[in-house]
Amino acid sequence: MLKVGTAILVLVALALPGIAIAQQPAEQEEDPLVVRLSFFMCDLGGGKGDRIEQEMESRDIPIWEALVQEGMVQDYGYLFHWWADEWNVVIYTIAESIQAIVDASQEAQDRAEQQYGDAPTAFGEACPHHRDGLYTLGPNVGMNQEGEPAGGN
Repeated sequence: MLKVGTAILVLVALALPGIAIAQQPAEQEEDPLVVRLSFFMCDLGGGKGDRIEQEMESRDIPIWEALVQEGMVQDYGYLFHWWADEWNVVIYTIAESIQAIVDASQEAQDRAEQQYGDAPTAFGEACPHHRDGLYTLGPNVGMNQEGEPAGGN
C-alpha cells in the first residue's frame, strides 16, 4: 500500500507543473499600432505650399513632438506629394489605439489654441477639404518583432 501511495504522490507531483502551466493564460499578442492618415486637398500655388510647410514646422511639429515625448502617440509627421491626385498633403499619426489618437488630437488642438488663439492659419485657408482614415499597422520589413529597426548593429 505504501508503494501505491508513493507512486500516486510522485505522479501528482510530476503532473502539477503541467497542470499549472496549462491553467495560465496564453501570452497575449499586442494589439497592432493604429495609423491615422488625414488627407487634405490644398492649393499649394503662389508660395502657399511654402507657407503651409513653415507653419507646420513652427506651430504643429513642436506640439506633436511634446506629445510623442509624453507618450500620447508614437509618431506624427506630414507628407507633400509631387505627383498623384488632388489630395496633396497628408498628415500621419501613429499610436497604440484609436482613442489615443483622438485624445492626442484634442490635446494638440487645445495647446495650439492656448499658444496661438483661433486666428485663421495658412493651412486652414489653403486646405479647405480633408478626410481621415484609420488603419491598423501590419507587418513590415523595416521593423523586427519588438518594434525596433531591423538589421541591428
